[in-house]
Order: sequence, then C-alpha cells, then structure tokens
Amino acid sequence: MQLDDLNGLMTLRRFVEVAHHIPGRIRLRFTNRLVSGLSKHRLSALEDLCHPDGYLRSYALNTATGSLVLEYSAKHIPPATLNQLFGDDDGLAHQALEQIYSILSHSESQ
Repeated sequence: MQLDDLNGLMTLRRFVEVAHHIPGRIRLRFTNRLVSGLSKHRLSALEDLCHPDGYLRSYALNTATGSLVLEYSAKHIPPATLNQLFGDDDGLAHQALEQIYSILSHSESQ
C-alpha cells in the first residue's frame, strides 16, 4: 500500500460525516451520489487491509443507508485521529491520514 492509494480520502472526506463513533467502531455517512458511485472494486484496497485480528478489522458498506462502518483496533488507531481525518481542518486531516498510513503500513509488515 502506498500513501497515494489513500490520498483519495482527502477528496472524499468532503462528502462524508461521522454519524457515530465509539472507540473501535466508526460509522460514516455519505451523500447519496457518492454511495451510488462506490463499488466493491473501489473498496478492494480497504478489503486488503482488513483482518479479524488486525488494526483494521472489517468494514460494511450499506448503499441503502449511505453508510460505511469500519471496525478497527482503538488500541492501535487512536479514535481522535479518525475524528481529525473527517473533521473540517484540512491540515489536521492530512496529518491524520499520514499517521493512519504509518500505522497500517506497520501492521502489514507484522
């Protein structure tokens, strides 16, 4: 995985809001146009990162409700970092993306 693979999140995050977040589980709500454009093919990179015992455990896309649920290890991925990624501050979001990339890259090497 390359950081460039995740840079699309910087654009997509403008169409996303955090609907619900508890440590280890975050539900993101998308605009309908964005959800209709998502497919399994486009989420394949996310699927490759998921592992039941990993830092990113699973995801579930629900196109009917326009939401994506991510289950993750709150011990390894700080919940505040995810909040920053989907927050209003572009600078903090970019820092959060780099931190998450570093964390996920570390998990792949183990």
